[in-house]
Amino acid sequence: MKRIMLIIFIILLTGCGKAEYNTQYLDVFDTYTTFQAYCSSQQEFDEISQGLHSEMTRLNKLFDIYNDYEGISNLKAINDNAGKKPVSVDKDLYELIKAGVNAYDETDGYINIAMGSVLKVWHNYREEALASPEKAAVPSYDELSEAARHTDIGSIILDDDTMSVYISDKYTSIDPGAIAKGYAADRAREYLENKGVTAALLNLGGNVICLNDDSKPLWKIGVQKPEEGSSEYVYKLDLNNKSAVSSGNYQRYYMYNGKVYHHIIDKNTLMPADNNKSVTIVSNSSLEGDIYSTYLFILPYSEGSKIAEEKGFEAVWVDNEDKVTANVAQGK
Repeated sequence: MKRIMLIIFIILLTGCGKAEYNTQYLDVFDTYTTFQAYCSSQQEFDEISQGLHSEMTRLNKLFDIYNDYEGISNLKAINDNAGKKPVSVDKDLYELIKAGVNAYDETDGYINIAMGSVLKVWHNYREEALASPEKAAVPSYDELSEAARHTDIGSIILDDDTMSVYISDKYTSIDPGAIAKGYAADRAREYLENKGVTAALLNLGGNVICLNDDSKPLWKIGVQKPEEGSSEYVYKLDLNNKSAVSSGNYQRYYMYNGKVYHHIIDKNTLMPADNNKSVTIVSNSSLEGDIYSTYLFILPYSEGSKIAEEKGFEAVWVDNEDKVTANVAQGK
Protein backbone atom coordinates (compact mmCIF):
# COMPACT_ATOMS: atom_id res chain seq x y z
CA MET A 1 0.00 0.00 0.00
CA LYS A 2 1.60 3.25 -1.11
CA ARG A 3 1.55 5.84 1.62
CA ILE A 4 3.29 9.06 2.54
CA MET A 5 6.62 8.57 4.31
CA LEU A 6 7.84 10.05 7.58
CA ILE A 7 6.60 13.59 8.10
CA ILE A 8 6.78 14.04 11.85
CA PHE A 9 9.92 13.00 13.66
CA ILE A 10 10.74 12.76 17.34
CA ILE A 11 12.81 15.57 18.82
CA LEU A 12 13.21 14.57 22.47
CA LEU A 13 12.07 11.95 24.93
CA THR A 14 12.87 12.01 28.63
CA GLY A 15 11.39 10.24 31.58
CA CYS A 16 11.89 8.34 34.79
CA GLY A 17 10.79 5.08 36.36
CA LYS A 18 10.57 2.23 33.87
CA ALA A 19 13.24 2.02 31.20
CA GLU A 20 12.66 3.23 27.66
CA TYR A 21 12.89 0.72 24.81
CA ASN A 22 12.48 1.23 21.08
CA THR A 23 12.25 -0.62 17.79
CA GLN A 24 11.43 -0.07 14.11
CA TYR A 25 9.12 -1.76 11.60
CA LEU A 26 9.89 -1.53 7.89
CA ASP A 27 7.17 -3.71 6.41
CA VAL A 28 3.79 -2.21 7.28
CA PHE A 29 1.84 0.38 5.27
CA ASP A 30 4.83 0.88 2.97
CA THR A 31 6.46 3.25 5.42
CA TYR A 32 9.09 3.54 8.17
CA THR A 33 7.56 3.03 11.62
CA THR A 34 9.15 3.64 15.01
CA PHE A 35 7.81 2.48 18.37
CA GLN A 36 9.02 3.58 21.81
CA ALA A 37 7.63 2.57 25.19
CA TYR A 38 8.48 2.48 28.87
CA CYS A 39 8.52 -1.11 30.12
CA SER A 40 9.86 -3.02 33.11
CA SER A 41 12.14 -5.21 30.96
CA GLN A 42 13.36 -5.90 27.45
CA GLN A 43 11.30 -9.09 27.45
CA GLU A 44 8.11 -7.21 28.26
CA PHE A 45 8.83 -4.67 25.52
CA ASP A 46 9.64 -7.37 22.96
CA GLU A 47 6.35 -9.18 23.65
CA ILE A 48 4.38 -5.93 23.31
CA SER A 49 6.20 -4.76 20.18
CA GLN A 50 5.87 -8.15 18.48
CA GLY A 51 2.15 -8.19 19.19
CA LEU A 52 1.83 -4.63 17.92
CA HIS A 53 3.69 -5.56 14.74
CA SER A 54 1.39 -8.55 14.19
CA GLU A 55 -1.66 -6.32 14.56
CA MET A 56 -0.28 -3.73 12.12
CA THR A 57 0.58 -6.49 9.64
CA ARG A 58 -2.97 -7.85 9.85
CA LEU A 59 -4.48 -4.43 9.17
CA ASN A 60 -2.00 -3.78 6.37
CA LYS A 61 -3.17 -6.93 4.56
CA LEU A 62 -6.84 -6.06 5.08
CA PHE A 63 -6.42 -2.54 3.69
CA ASP A 64 -4.18 -3.52 0.75
CA ILE A 65 -5.54 -2.56 -2.68
CA TYR A 66 -2.71 -4.15 -4.67
CA ASN A 67 -2.16 -7.68 -3.33
CA ASP A 68 -4.17 -10.82 -2.55
CA TYR A 69 -3.60 -12.86 0.61
CA GLU A 70 -4.76 -16.42 1.10
CA GLY A 71 -7.78 -16.68 3.35
CA ILE A 72 -8.28 -12.88 3.60
CA SER A 73 -11.11 -10.86 2.05
CA ASN A 74 -9.31 -7.57 1.78
CA LEU A 75 -9.89 -4.27 0.00
CA LYS A 76 -8.48 -5.62 -3.27
CA ALA A 77 -11.12 -8.36 -3.16
CA ILE A 78 -13.85 -5.74 -2.78
CA ASN A 79 -12.52 -3.75 -5.74
CA ASP A 80 -12.10 -6.90 -7.84
CA ASN A 81 -15.78 -7.71 -7.27
CA ALA A 82 -17.10 -4.24 -8.17
CA GLY A 83 -20.28 -4.62 -10.16
CA LYS A 84 -20.34 -8.35 -9.46
CA LYS A 85 -21.22 -9.21 -5.87
CA PRO A 86 -20.95 -8.09 -2.23
CA VAL A 87 -17.92 -9.20 -0.23
CA SER A 88 -18.16 -10.06 3.48
CA VAL A 89 -15.20 -8.61 5.34
CA ASP A 90 -13.48 -8.37 8.71
CA LYS A 91 -14.91 -5.85 11.18
CA ASP A 92 -11.87 -3.57 10.93
CA LEU A 93 -12.09 -3.32 7.15
CA TYR A 94 -15.83 -2.73 7.34
CA GLU A 95 -15.36 0.01 9.93
CA LEU A 96 -12.59 1.60 7.85
CA ILE A 97 -14.85 1.81 4.81
CA LYS A 98 -17.75 3.11 6.89
CA ALA A 99 -15.44 5.79 8.30
CA GLY A 100 -14.46 6.71 4.74
CA VAL A 101 -18.09 7.07 3.68
CA ASN A 102 -18.76 9.30 6.70
CA ALA A 103 -15.64 11.37 5.94
CA TYR A 104 -17.08 12.24 2.54
CA ASP A 105 -20.02 14.01 4.19
CA GLU A 106 -17.83 15.62 6.86
CA THR A 107 -15.46 17.15 4.31
CA ASP A 108 -17.85 18.23 1.57
CA GLY A 109 -16.57 15.41 -0.63
CA TYR A 110 -12.89 16.39 -0.48
CA ILE A 111 -12.07 13.08 1.23
CA ASN A 112 -13.56 10.49 -1.09
CA ILE A 113 -12.50 6.86 -0.75
CA ALA A 114 -14.40 6.13 -3.99
CA MET A 115 -11.86 8.20 -5.94
CA GLY A 116 -9.71 5.18 -6.69
CA SER A 117 -10.17 5.45 -10.46
CA VAL A 118 -8.67 8.96 -10.53
CA LEU A 119 -5.92 8.12 -8.05
CA LYS A 120 -5.00 5.07 -10.12
CA VAL A 121 -4.42 7.28 -13.16
CA TRP A 122 -2.05 9.46 -11.16
CA HIS A 123 -0.40 6.41 -9.59
CA ASN A 124 0.37 4.95 -13.00
CA TYR A 125 1.83 8.21 -14.32
CA ARG A 126 3.92 8.60 -11.17
CA GLU A 127 5.28 5.06 -11.33
CA GLU A 128 6.17 5.50 -15.01
CA ALA A 129 7.92 8.81 -14.30
CA LEU A 130 9.90 7.41 -11.39
CA ALA A 131 10.96 4.36 -13.39
CA SER A 132 11.84 6.36 -16.54
CA PRO A 133 12.11 10.12 -15.87
CA GLU A 134 12.47 10.81 -19.58
CA LYS A 135 8.94 9.42 -20.03
CA ALA A 136 7.39 11.67 -17.37
CA ALA A 137 4.05 13.17 -18.38
CA VAL A 138 0.84 14.55 -16.92
CA PRO A 139 -2.53 12.90 -17.59
CA SER A 140 -4.88 14.85 -19.81
CA TYR A 141 -8.02 16.38 -18.39
CA ASP A 142 -10.06 14.10 -20.64
CA GLU A 143 -8.43 11.03 -19.10
CA LEU A 144 -8.95 12.32 -15.58
CA SER A 145 -12.53 13.45 -16.15
CA GLU A 146 -13.43 10.06 -17.64
CA ALA A 147 -12.05 8.38 -14.52
CA ALA A 148 -13.91 10.89 -12.34
CA ARG A 149 -17.23 9.65 -13.73
CA HIS A 150 -16.75 6.61 -11.50
CA THR A 151 -16.16 8.27 -8.12
CA ASP A 152 -19.70 8.36 -6.71
CA ILE A 153 -19.57 7.60 -2.99
CA GLY A 154 -23.10 6.24 -3.36
CA SER A 155 -21.65 3.34 -5.36
CA ILE A 156 -20.35 1.92 -2.07
CA ILE A 157 -23.18 -0.07 -0.49
CA LEU A 158 -22.74 -1.26 3.08
CA ASP A 159 -24.76 -3.95 4.84
CA ASP A 160 -24.36 -3.77 8.62
CA ASP A 161 -26.14 -7.09 9.18
CA THR A 162 -23.73 -9.13 7.07
CA MET A 163 -20.75 -6.73 7.27
CA SER A 164 -20.51 -6.88 3.49
CA VAL A 165 -19.41 -4.25 0.99
CA TYR A 166 -20.68 -3.96 -2.57
CA ILE A 167 -19.50 -1.50 -5.23
CA SER A 168 -22.35 -1.10 -7.71
CA ASP A 169 -20.27 0.54 -10.46
CA LYS A 170 -17.79 -1.95 -11.92
CA TYR A 171 -15.38 0.88 -12.78
CA THR A 172 -15.36 2.34 -9.25
CA SER A 173 -12.65 1.37 -6.77
CA ILE A 174 -11.98 2.22 -3.15
CA ASP A 175 -8.67 3.84 -2.20
CA PRO A 176 -8.34 4.44 1.57
CA GLY A 177 -5.09 6.39 1.32
CA ALA A 178 -6.38 9.37 3.30
CA ILE A 179 -7.62 7.31 6.26
CA ALA A 180 -5.96 3.87 6.49
CA LYS A 181 -2.93 4.78 8.60
CA GLY A 182 -5.05 6.89 10.92
CA TYR A 183 -7.42 4.00 11.53
CA ALA A 184 -4.49 1.63 12.10
CA ALA A 185 -2.82 4.05 14.52
CA ASP A 186 -5.99 4.27 16.59
CA ARG A 187 -6.18 0.47 16.72
CA ALA A 188 -2.54 0.45 17.82
CA ARG A 189 -3.37 2.76 20.70
CA GLU A 190 -6.21 0.43 21.76
CA TYR A 191 -3.84 -2.54 21.62
CA LEU A 192 -1.26 -0.76 23.81
CA GLU A 193 -3.86 0.37 26.32
CA ASN A 194 -5.22 -3.18 26.55
CA LYS A 195 -1.69 -4.39 27.27
CA GLY A 196 -1.42 -1.93 30.14
CA VAL A 197 1.12 0.35 28.47
CA THR A 198 0.92 3.82 29.99
CA ALA A 199 3.79 5.67 28.28
CA ALA A 200 4.57 5.09 24.60
CA LEU A 201 4.93 6.76 21.24
CA LEU A 202 4.22 5.21 17.85
CA ASN A 203 5.16 7.00 14.64
CA LEU A 204 3.42 5.19 11.78
CA GLY A 205 5.07 7.04 8.93
CA GLY A 206 3.83 10.46 9.97
CA ASN A 207 0.82 9.38 12.02
CA VAL A 208 2.00 9.86 15.59
CA ILE A 209 0.11 8.65 18.64
CA CYS A 210 1.29 8.94 22.22
CA LEU A 211 0.35 7.61 25.62
CA ASN A 212 1.34 9.52 28.76
CA ASP A 213 1.08 8.94 32.46
CA ASP A 214 1.64 11.35 35.34
CA SER A 215 5.24 10.21 35.91
CA LYS A 216 6.42 11.21 32.43
CA PRO A 217 6.75 14.61 30.76
CA LEU A 218 4.96 15.44 27.54
CA TRP A 219 6.27 13.88 24.35
CA LYS A 220 8.05 16.49 22.27
CA ILE A 221 7.99 16.09 18.51
CA GLY A 222 8.93 18.27 15.57
CA VAL A 223 7.10 19.03 12.36
CA GLN A 224 9.54 18.34 9.54
CA LYS A 225 10.51 21.02 7.07
CA PRO A 226 8.48 20.05 3.98
CA GLU A 227 11.36 18.85 1.85
CA GLU A 228 12.16 15.23 1.08
CA GLY A 229 14.94 13.94 3.33
CA SER A 230 15.09 17.11 5.43
CA SER A 231 16.36 16.77 9.00
CA GLU A 232 15.18 20.27 9.92
CA TYR A 233 11.95 21.01 11.68
CA VAL A 234 9.76 24.10 11.46
CA TYR A 235 7.73 23.70 14.64
CA LYS A 236 7.79 21.82 17.93
CA LEU A 237 4.72 20.27 19.55
CA ASP A 238 4.06 18.88 23.02
CA LEU A 239 1.73 15.87 22.95
CA ASN A 240 -0.24 14.54 25.90
CA ASN A 241 -2.34 11.48 25.02
CA LYS A 242 -2.93 12.98 21.59
CA SER A 243 -2.33 12.22 17.93
CA ALA A 244 -0.44 14.35 15.40
CA VAL A 245 -0.76 13.76 11.66
CA SER A 246 0.83 15.60 8.74
CA SER A 247 -0.06 15.75 5.07
CA GLY A 248 2.50 17.14 2.62
CA ASN A 249 3.50 17.52 -1.00
CA TYR A 250 7.06 16.20 -0.76
CA GLN A 251 6.56 12.45 -0.65
CA ARG A 252 5.02 10.27 -3.36
CA TYR A 253 5.59 12.76 -6.14
CA TYR A 254 7.35 13.09 -9.46
CA MET A 255 8.77 15.99 -11.44
CA TYR A 256 7.64 17.10 -14.87
CA ASN A 257 8.91 20.25 -16.58
CA GLY A 258 10.31 21.46 -13.27
CA LYS A 259 7.03 21.11 -11.38
CA VAL A 260 6.12 18.75 -8.53
CA TYR A 261 3.13 16.44 -9.08
CA HIS A 262 2.24 14.84 -5.76
CA HIS A 263 -0.39 12.36 -4.60
CA ILE A 264 -3.02 14.55 -2.86
CA ILE A 265 -5.62 15.34 -5.49
CA ASP A 266 -8.17 18.16 -5.41
CA LYS A 267 -11.60 16.84 -6.42
CA ASN A 268 -12.45 20.11 -8.16
CA THR A 269 -9.45 20.24 -10.50
CA LEU A 270 -8.47 16.53 -10.47
CA MET A 271 -4.91 17.84 -10.12
CA PRO A 272 -2.53 17.85 -7.14
CA ALA A 273 -3.64 20.42 -4.58
CA ASP A 274 -1.37 23.46 -4.52
CA ASN A 275 -2.43 25.68 -1.62
CA ASN A 276 0.06 24.40 0.97
CA LYS A 277 3.30 22.48 1.39
CA SER A 278 2.15 20.72 4.55
CA VAL A 279 -0.55 20.74 7.21
CA THR A 280 -0.30 19.08 10.61
CA ILE A 281 -3.30 18.35 12.83
CA VAL A 282 -3.24 17.56 16.56
CA SER A 283 -6.39 15.73 17.66
CA ASN A 284 -7.67 13.00 19.94
CA SER A 285 -7.98 10.48 17.10
CA SER A 286 -5.37 9.66 14.46
CA LEU A 287 -8.16 8.76 12.02
CA GLU A 288 -9.67 12.20 12.50
CA GLY A 289 -6.22 13.76 12.13
CA ASP A 290 -5.65 11.81 8.90
CA ILE A 291 -8.93 13.01 7.44
CA TYR A 292 -8.55 16.65 8.38
CA SER A 293 -4.84 17.06 7.66
CA THR A 294 -5.58 15.99 4.08
CA TYR A 295 -8.75 18.09 3.90
CA LEU A 296 -7.04 21.23 5.18
CA PHE A 297 -4.00 20.60 2.99
CA ILE A 298 -6.24 20.84 -0.07
CA LEU A 299 -8.04 23.99 1.08
CA PRO A 300 -6.66 27.54 1.16
CA TYR A 301 -5.49 28.61 4.61
CA SER A 302 -8.36 31.11 4.91
CA GLU A 303 -10.86 28.25 4.69
CA GLY A 304 -8.86 25.60 6.51
CA SER A 305 -8.15 27.77 9.53
CA LYS A 306 -11.88 28.35 10.06
CA ILE A 307 -12.53 24.60 9.98
CA ALA A 308 -9.69 23.94 12.42
CA GLU A 309 -11.16 26.52 14.80
CA GLU A 310 -14.65 25.06 14.49
CA LYS A 311 -13.38 21.53 15.17
CA GLY A 312 -11.11 22.62 18.01
CA PHE A 313 -7.96 21.26 16.32
CA GLU A 314 -4.46 22.51 16.93
CA ALA A 315 -2.87 22.87 13.50
CA VAL A 316 0.35 23.94 11.78
CA TRP A 317 0.44 25.14 8.16
CA VAL A 318 3.47 25.58 5.91
CA ASP A 319 2.50 27.53 2.80
CA ASN A 320 4.16 27.62 -0.61
CA GLU A 321 6.48 30.44 0.50
CA ASP A 322 7.54 28.39 3.57
CA LYS A 323 5.62 30.65 5.95
CA VAL A 324 4.64 28.74 9.10
CA THR A 325 1.30 29.52 10.73
CA ALA A 326 0.03 27.74 13.86
CA ASN A 327 -2.93 27.94 16.20
CA VAL A 328 -1.23 25.68 18.75
CA ALA A 329 -1.57 26.41 22.45
CA GLN A 330 1.82 24.84 23.25
CA GLY A 331 4.91 24.65 21.12
CA LYS A 332 7.00 27.10 19.11
